[in-house]
Amino acid sequence: MGIRNLPPVILAFGGFDPTGGAGVLMDAKAAQAAGGYAAAVPSCLAIQSTAAFAQLVPIPRTAIERALDCAAKSYRIRVVKIGMVGTRAAAEAIHNFLSRNPAVPVVLDPVLRSSSGAPLLAAGALPAYRRLLARSSVVTPNLPEIEKILDRKIGSFGEAILAARDLSSAAGAAVVLKGGHFPWKGKRGVDIVFERRRVTLLGPVGKAPRVDAHGTGCALASALAARMALGETLVDAARSAKGLVSRWIANGFPSLEGRWTLFG
Repeated sequence: MGIRNLPPVILAFGGFDPTGGAGVLMDAKAAQAAGGYAAAVPSCLAIQSTAAFAQLVPIPRTAIERALDCAAKSYRIRVVKIGMVGTRAAAEAIHNFLSRNPAVPVVLDPVLRSSSGAPLLAAGALPAYRRLLARSSVVTPNLPEIEKILDRKIGSFGEAILAARDLSSAAGAAVVLKGGHFPWKGKRGVDIVFERRRVTLLGPVGKAPRVDAHGTGCALASALAARMALGETLVDAARSAKGLVSRWIANGFPSLEGRWTLFG
């Protein structure tokens, strides 16, 4: 492979999911499928199955910092993708890394709670996490996540657009508000991209899926990061990532617990 054909490298920072359906394992798969390569540093170990979250096991801050430095010494990092952070130590470690690399764009997928409702961010990590939001280039929440961040309920599609605008203003970042949880007629699966005061709506690819798939947020954010690293605009990168996730949902399979697993 010639030097000009080398894939862009993203750095995936997030939880380690032993099922492989989410976290940095899914990040690596999605980034490669989207045309990139993922170096990965786990923020914590998530003890979970496809159906239930049991425990978050922290990783020492010194180990996280050394791992981040190793990734940066080995590759030119084009985009950093942040998923589950978990602890204050992890939030501070990745924030310090970003401070040393101020030119690198950041895609933040705000993983705040598990599907079963278990909190995935320690209360003591909130100040450092807010600094990560302020450092982000793109934030990719779903409906429950943006409601949690803005501390308000969203009752209509119009309010969702306003919420994307308000989060963009507060974070100083573009927002891709994922529509998989939208309950409004005709709006399920319609993603809202808010960038530079402009709204773009991305409809579902094919029929909006009704399955509760594991790891879609991780896959979309990582594929989006890879497409951004390849030079696509945010809207084009979001559209490419959405198509990839839709194909993986269509090709997926159920776990023994019945949770849909992405595959592609």
